Amino acid sequence: MEKQTYEVAQDVSWVNGQPVPKNRRVELTQSEALYDLGLGRITLAKPATAKVKDEA
Repeated sequence: MEKQTYEVAQDVSWVNGQPVPKNRRVELTQSEALYDLGLGRITLAKPATAKVKDEA
């Protein structure tokens, strides 16, 4: 299964049986994320935006 990146809420220290890393992001499959998503402990991370150079 494909994993997605999730951001962990500030007051949460464990997700899916693992400690939360300092960057507060975890990689989970949809089935692994289901429980914590239902409790509002994690949210799907927004994709990083690429910086565009100003070529003016």
